[in-house]
Amino acid sequence: MQSKELIKSIILFLLVLMSAILTYMTWNFSPDLANVDKDDNSKKEAKSNTIGKPLDQGMSQVVTPYQVIHSKGENTEGMEATRSNVEETIQPLKNHRVLHAEQMHSNHNLIIPDLSDEFLVLDFTYDMPLATYLGQVLNINAKVPNNFKFDRLLIDNNQDGKIKLYAISKDRHNVVRMTTTVKADKFSQAMKKQQQQMQPYTEIITNKDTIDKATHIFAPKSPKGQKSYHTIFNRISVDTMNSILFNDSVVVRSSRSGSVTYNNNTGVANYNDETEKYRYTNLSEDEARSNNMQDSMPSTYAYINNHGGFTDDFRLFHTDNKRGELTYQMFLNGRPTFNDDDLNTLKVSWGNKGIFGYARTLLKANVTIDSGEKEVDLPGAETVRSELANNPEIEFEKVTNMTIGYSMEDKKDNGDIEIQRNSEFNPQWYVEYDGQWLAYKDGGLE
Repeated sequence: MQSKELIKSIILFLLVLMSAILTYMTWNFSPDLANVDKDDNSKKEAKSNTIGKPLDQGMSQVVTPYQVIHSKGENTEGMEATRSNVEETIQPLKNHRVLHAEQMHSNHNLIIPDLSDEFLVLDFTYDMPLATYLGQVLNINAKVPNNFKFDRLLIDNNQDGKIKLYAISKDRHNVVRMTTTVKADKFSQAMKKQQQQMQPYTEIITNKDTIDKATHIFAPKSPKGQKSYHTIFNRISVDTMNSILFNDSVVVRSSRSGSVTYNNNTGVANYNDETEKYRYTNLSEDEARSNNMQDSMPSTYAYINNHGGFTDDFRLFHTDNKRGELTYQMFLNGRPTFNDDDLNTLKVSWGNKGIFGYARTLLKANVTIDSGEKEVDLPGAETVRSELANNPEIEFEKVTNMTIGYSMEDKKDNGDIEIQRNSEFNPQWYVEYDGQWLAYKDGGLE
């Protein structure tokens, strides 16, 4: 009996002791959160310096033509400039050399006498330094005329089995002819695959500078079955942009009428929460923006790409040599998009040593789907040409480009608690007229 009581007492004592020990450990437990906090903070810091995934194939993903044309005799075909189409086209040209280059000038319409009956055309919406495109995009070692700018590149077979390149200036009076080490047979093999995706195109003459085959305007002959698309956007954090542009330094915030201003001793940024537009100016840079595109093109590309700023399929679309401003514009399915409020653009300028100005909307596409609307048949290129030429309010000789693009119409879904930003992309003809891209509608431009 006594032994049972003793056992009970021992068990009770052990239970009390264990309870005391557990109580002590509970009250004195201090989790080691230092590493966790450090890891979380480092992840936040890493994320705070990017707003998207940086591109990994260099400038060739944003410095692209807007269309690729194949001309052979009386037959002309072309295709939209999707990233894959462009890359497959220029890949055979990369990592070669220019053996000889010479510049030719014509006071009248440009004629290239040694151009063959079959050649490829890369059309750009902007003019740029030839040296920059060859070196930064094609990685071609070349000595070409200083400061020569072009907006059309012809790729032609030479009689010796090598490729010749012809870079044509925007005014269509100058051309640089280049003999390369690119083998014509390898380029032709790549082009045969590309031609399977091409559709009939029309050659258009608008003035005395576009009467030669090398300078014609090329446009889709019969753009039928064009689809519309619907995009839902995600928002980019203002704090993230401030962290990138102000280098994580302390900024002063002030607000007025829906617009918020952030500034420190090196820069100032403005954000409008209604339009969701963000504009930054670097106060430490000189007021004069750099108009040297050989510096500003690679510099602005690297700056934007370092923080993943090409959040959608942005391409270089316009270069303002006087103001030193570059405009990157959103593309969809290899075609440019257009928006009256600049919701589809990145505008950036370079100073002497760094970024001078940077403007964009803080939106990026989350998902883009077929809108479900009925496919539309747009008028053919010849119809557009004829109606513009017969419009007394239009000086037809000022038409320099024509293409199919998408009008980006901003819409808000008020049924969504967070009011997501939505846009419809509808196919439409666009015409470059007197240096500006305008929508074609009912025989006119708007």
